[in-house]
Amino acid sequence: MKKSSESSQTLPFYLFVTGIFLMIVCQDLFSNGMFLDGLVYSTISKNLANGLGSFWNPHFTATLMPDFHEHPPLAFGIQSIFYKLLGESRFIEKIYSLLTVVIVGYIILKIWKTLGYRYGWFPLFIWLITPTVFWASYNNLLENTLTIFTSLSILFYLKNQESKKYFFIFLSGFMLALGFLIKGFVAFFPWTFPFLLWLFIKRKSFGKMAIDTTGVFLFTLTPLLLLILLFPVARLSLHKYIDSQVVSSLRYVVNVDSRFDIIKRLFSELTPAAVLCTLLLVWAWLRKTLTVLMKENNKKAAAFVLLGLTGVLPVMISMKQSGFYIIPAFPFFAIGAGILMYPLIDSLFIKIKFESRGFLFFKMIGYSLFFTGIILSVYFSDHFNRDNNKIKDTYTILSEIPQGSIININPDMYEDWSLHAYFGRFKNVSLDPDLNNKREYLLIKNENYSDTLNLNYKIIKINTTDYKLFRKK
Repeated sequence: MKKSSESSQTLPFYLFVTGIFLMIVCQDLFSNGMFLDGLVYSTISKNLANGLGSFWNPHFTATLMPDFHEHPPLAFGIQSIFYKLLGESRFIEKIYSLLTVVIVGYIILKIWKTLGYRYGWFPLFIWLITPTVFWASYNNLLENTLTIFTSLSILFYLKNQESKKYFFIFLSGFMLALGFLIKGFVAFFPWTFPFLLWLFIKRKSFGKMAIDTTGVFLFTLTPLLLLILLFPVARLSLHKYIDSQVVSSLRYVVNVDSRFDIIKRLFSELTPAAVLCTLLLVWAWLRKTLTVLMKENNKKAAAFVLLGLTGVLPVMISMKQSGFYIIPAFPFFAIGAGILMYPLIDSLFIKIKFESRGFLFFKMIGYSLFFTGIILSVYFSDHFNRDNNKIKDTYTILSEIPQGSIININPDMYEDWSLHAYFGRFKNVSLDPDLNNKREYLLIKNENYSDTLNLNYKIIKINTTDYKLFRKK
């Protein structure tokens, strides 16, 4: 009975948090269009489900990265299961992307409960209002899947602290091995957690902490070493990934002006959480509870904040940086902030009169936000959040072209990467810029059109905005 009463008291908070999230993302959650990287990953996963390419040799298109080794393949393998089970609707990658957020949110709650706290909706709220987190929820990034495994690693290590079962150390390390097979070396930052927990909390001796760290380290690397030693195809695939992506990025790729760009991005991403916590701290100061608030939880909070930083600082090694690279670190910043604010949240919660009109009004707001967010997400599912004309033209053009075709395009169009991705994702059509190959179909963007390009082709009259489609005479 007590548990039921507690659930009824906290449910409105979870609905409020989820509703705010849905209201933020509703216009984009199921709409047409996707960030290029996520679109490429969905195309590769769909191909894998259809037998195009293999797990260790994923396939993008016949004319662009037919052997895709820009990343390890596990995320593609996982997502391909969804296409096998649910078909090839454009909603599959959206559903998968949202599902990764739901799973990570659940893991955050499990970590929070393992730490012995209530009010899990608060760290969940801090995490969900992080701009890149809610942006990633509908853009199918590899970091979404990676965050599941890095967060599970931390959860299993904390479970070991409770039960003293070394099996959880194995699971903690093994999750990072799986994380490596999703995004590479960036998955290893939770290796620092046993040391950070010892440094700030000291529940174990240094020697036992060192043994735990060694265990996590070994149970991460041993499965990967066995995989490389026993399976030549895996060894070759991972070698190509390290050579083409890791080494190349460190040596040649530059997309930021400074190595500190990722730190600037981190502060920007954490601004909503910082504003919320600052308001709470000001309120605590005004009520003269700030000293108690800081002393009770600052060490445990510091362990998680520094864990988050270990997921950010290594990005500075490379001049190839992007804000979504640090998505796996955000759950731990949220947990750290939540721990710091916990006494204040607790003091507020215990003063709530759950039978009052004010709380009833809050419940109505929570339910309203939640259901309105769902309704609007469905309503906007036919809208476009990017590439409006390109997607409409792609559907129209593909209705004229057989499945699995290779068509010619004007060479100036070759670096339109999203065009490759949409044609590959929707109908496995590949784009060939070599006009000497004389394919059955030729696609030309209006701005590149010239009479000299289609001497042996006749135009197909279709209702497109930016492209002209031709067929051999």
